Amino acid sequence: MSAEKCPFCDVAADRIFYESDLILGIWDGFPVSEGHALVITRDHVPSWFEATPRQRTAIVAAIDEVRSRIVERHKPSVVSLI
Repeated sequence: MSAEKCPFCDVAADRIFYESDLILGIWDGFPVSEGHALVITRDHVPSWFEATPRQRTAIVAAIDEVRSRIVERHKPSVVSLI
């Protein structure tokens, strides 16, 4: 990792809405649209391809939960979820 500070190491608690042992779901700090969220690993992983099989499974599992929370909070139209 570069000398730059990681934007995900010190995420404000009010942005975190999902947590597991390997994953965080956070509201984007600079959202493109309302409800824009990020699913990130707790450990630094450069890309999907460097993630362990366990991390990949946790990411995919988190996507369903994160989607549910977005729908619950922001009630987007069905069209915008495609």
